[in-house]
Amino acid sequence: MCKVIQKVFDNNKDIIRARRASGKRNKWAGSIHEEVKGWDNTDKGDLGEFTTRDMLKSLDYKSEIIDGGIGEFDILLETPNTTLRLEHKLATEDTNNHFQFNGIKKDVNYDYVFAMGVSPNELCFTILSLEEAQKTLTTLMAKNVEGAYKYTVSKNKMIEYTLENFKREIEKIV
Repeated sequence: MCKVIQKVFDNNKDIIRARRASGKRNKWAGSIHEEVKGWDNTDKGDLGEFTTRDMLKSLDYKSEIIDGGIGEFDILLETPNTTLRLEHKLATEDTNNHFQFNGIKKDVNYDYVFAMGVSPNELCFTILSLEEAQKTLTTLMAKNVEGAYKYTVSKNKMIEYTLENFKREIEKIV
């Protein structure tokens, strides 16, 4: 490696480290969900799936994570009247107060996408039906990734993740 380039690169890393340590331009610094922001995507996804599964159970719904959350959907929700397949996505809030939920497929076997957003000090969610996903998702995650779309939502379009709001929105789909 070129020593000049490495020195410049290392100096700039030091600048970024100092900025990160000071909390400037980092709304996550010192927040209650700061730790989650740094987790890898698998751990974030598992946290979201576990949380939603347990919230469904708290409402006396039978719910379980299917195949470790690997496959066409993540959570099976069973009620006396219906069985629903939920694809679960978790995203952390970006610097512009948006969430980008990645890897949503439009041609698989699920009924709803449960999109959970993690902000520095809040949790929120929205529920998107497969039909809505098929109609509205048009942006591929990457040019070379076929069939996996991203869903970008402004924080002000999300629903605060409270027990009351969760119950109300789940009751709309069951």
